[in-house]
Amino acid sequence: MKLLAGKMGTSTRTALRSLAFGMLATLALAASATAGPLAMQRRVLSNGVQLLVSEQHARPMVVVQIMLDAGARRDPKGKEGLAGLTADLLTEGTKTRNASQISEATDFIGASLGTGADMDFATLGITMLTKDLDTGLDLLSDVLLHPSFPETEVTRRREATLAGLQEEEDEPGRVANRRFLTLLFGDEPYGHPVAGSTASVAKLTRTDVLKFYQDNYGAENAIISVAGDVTADDMASRFEKTLAGWKAGSRGAFVYPPEHTHPSETTAIAKPLTQANIVLGERGIARNNPDYYAVTVMNFILGGGGFTSRLINSVRVEGGLAYSVASVYSVNKAPGSFQVIMQTKNASTAEAIQRTCAELDRIRTSPVSDEEIEGAKLYLTGSFPMRLDTNAKIAGFMAQVELFQLGDDYAATYASRINAITKEDVQRVAQKYLHPDNLDLVVVGNLNEAKAPAGPPCAKPAPAP
Repeated sequence: MKLLAGKMGTSTRTALRSLAFGMLATLALAASATAGPLAMQRRVLSNGVQLLVSEQHARPMVVVQIMLDAGARRDPKGKEGLAGLTADLLTEGTKTRNASQISEATDFIGASLGTGADMDFATLGITMLTKDLDTGLDLLSDVLLHPSFPETEVTRRREATLAGLQEEEDEPGRVANRRFLTLLFGDEPYGHPVAGSTASVAKLTRTDVLKFYQDNYGAENAIISVAGDVTADDMASRFEKTLAGWKAGSRGAFVYPPEHTHPSETTAIAKPLTQANIVLGERGIARNNPDYYAVTVMNFILGGGGFTSRLINSVRVEGGLAYSVASVYSVNKAPGSFQVIMQTKNASTAEAIQRTCAELDRIRTSPVSDEEIEGAKLYLTGSFPMRLDTNAKIAGFMAQVELFQLGDDYAATYASRINAITKEDVQRVAQKYLHPDNLDLVVVGNLNEAKAPAGPPCAKPAPAP
């Protein structure tokens, strides 16, 4: 990654910030012109499945997404990666179609069929023309209800996953992130990536996949979201037929275990790199946290707002240390992570960390400016309608709203909730959720040059006697 050659002067920084805020204003005006309430209708199928439908009749297209509580948090101990492997295998054969036949049937109607797993959930989705709705729903229900998990495909997919994991060893950012998750979460469900590890994936078998499917792909807690040229009543009728045999499983509700608590820890990993890859952070918040909106504004100002953020200004513009630096909250059903991610020259590792720690301390101890909070609100509210500018985004949005129980009025009330945040709210949540004295740190780089702090990364020096 290319580093800045030197520090920028005051006039350059001012020009950049003015340009950035001008872009925010333009974005907000453009987005508000297309903004409108999200029309969503709800139905409950006879098997208890929640059906959400947004009628979008501008084009003869339909997007269907099915979300299930079958994500990587359900991976059994020692079998991390099983949820991802199971989801990948759904389209590799059913009781009546092999993988090639599924692909050919999908291509014949010009549809797009896909499956996958995230940390909290697994998804199946299809995009098709309205005229091909019958065929598309038949394909979707077939891979959902009748996967056969052929032994040859299990082997092929497992080997492909292992190859991908091996390739990630040459990606220092991935290496740093994996180690950070282990430090932060230990053996909690969120302590491993969705893909698992080479050790865990190598042991996965068809029997494991079949059991995971039987345990986790029942109808309970399933969410179906549909956006496109359809009606809610028609889709409810169609799904009653195509999913008639889908029953609830026997497994219990997922309960996240007690948090892994530990003192601040630093890990340095040696790699022959010209730049150090750094991850600094702690446990974050869950999506249903009532402080979510204040945290969103706070993080935008701190490091989530691109060129307008404080971290960019300090680490990149003033320090000339890195091309990219950002802070990110990963919000899940349970509290996820807060991370500051950056790359810098090995020799400037310590200074980049010190500047980051200074910004974490500053947003906790000093109020943000009027310009900063108004810029954050402008961007967050102005860009929100872009989450709903395609049928695929609408379908995914509705499923997420249901998954996190955000309320059917979420789209209509988001802007008012963001605009209600005050400077006092920003400082309050910064003090509540940012703990510079207890951060985990991972540094991947040339350790002869990249010097990670020996103790807690943001520890202040002891006062002179």
